Amino acid sequence: MKAINFVIEISKIKPNKLEIKKNTDFSDEFIDAYINDLQIVKKSTNVSISADNAIIDLIFNYDLTNLRILTVSFNKDTLEDDKYIYVGWAEAFPFAILKETGEIVELDWEDPTYIISYMAKDQSSFLDILIEIEKLNQKEIFGSITEKEKKENLKQISIIAGGDKYSWFLSNFDNEEI
Repeated sequence: MKAINFVIEISKIKPNKLEIKKNTDFSDEFIDAYINDLQIVKKSTNVSISADNAIIDLIFNYDLTNLRILTVSFNKDTLEDDKYIYVGWAEAFPFAILKETGEIVELDWEDPTYIISYMAKDQSSFLDILIEIEKLNQKEIFGSITEKEKKENLKQISIIAGGDKYSWFLSNFDNEEI
């Protein structure tokens, strides 16, 4: 998935306040915060980035300050060393692009040379799975998914990410082994 496609997909799946109020008993404050977490704004300047670098394109060309999908958020800019390009956070742990392979990895905040988990096989797949994770999260919030459907969704997300090696997202869902 390219950055622009990610932005379009987020806007398509972003629920409105009336939908949420109709399907849940959440407070207005929670609903406003949830909707705000799916906010992406195009920056006024445009930096030309290769389509192969979807996350980098997203960071340089969109304001992601408010974007949060489950525990994932993005940096305002990239940082890099000889091994990684740091692009965001998964809860309290940084995630980065492993330069050698292009994989997205979650790192230990105390020892960034230690890979905690592999998140996706590449940048495009990572954006794809974030969309699928948000769709699944909304189905759970609105109670419109069975356990069987959830397991099937989780299997599909794992395939999109690159296989069993990339199952870090499972800890975000109350789920037995898929």
